[in-house]
Amino acid sequence: MKENSISDEELLALIRKNIDIKELKKQNKRVTKKQIDMLFHDLTNYVKESERPIPSPQDSVDVHSTAKKFDTLFINIDGASRGNPGKSGIGVAIFDKNLKPVKEVCEYIGTATNNVSEYKALILGVKEAIKFHPQETLFKSDSELLVKQIKGEYRVKNPHLMYLFSDVQGLLKKLPKWRIEHIPREENRRADMLANQGIESSTKI
Repeated sequence: MKENSISDEELLALIRKNIDIKELKKQNKRVTKKQIDMLFHDLTNYVKESERPIPSPQDSVDVHSTAKKFDTLFINIDGASRGNPGKSGIGVAIFDKNLKPVKEVCEYIGTATNNVSEYKALILGVKEAIKFHPQETLFKSDSELLVKQIKGEYRVKNPHLMYLFSDVQGLLKKLPKWRIEHIPREENRRADMLANQGIESSTKI
């Protein structure tokens, strides 16, 4: 039987699940050293970025204490990249069911692409939502790619985004009920402003 090269997605799944390489031989699949080197290079860069220090208190604005619980939260998220890739920031604006501000957070994430920034904004948004223990959470984003990938309508092909997608899926399991929807950019101005504020904060680092 002719051997088939294993795809990056399959290889990543094997790495994350710690499946023995012997399993590949049973499937007559071949792994190239170049594939492994490239994936681990992406993974190394991802881990380094994930270990960036938590932003200072000046980068977030609490309107109410996170000790308060909410039945419903509306969370606008956005990522901004000046250069794609370039200096990037993320912003999260949280509102209660009456659309009153609950919390705003912005963060500088270093050099990244627009898509990576959008994913990291969602990750931050989910982490913030978990703190409030809401019964239902609606995430709003102007990134059609992000929304469709999270909904499962688009496949995640980029190796770097695959790591972030996996992180998001794990975090979302901690929320009782959630939805995500795509909104026009003009309806996401607050989160966009915060994302750009995150980039500007890089001058203070």
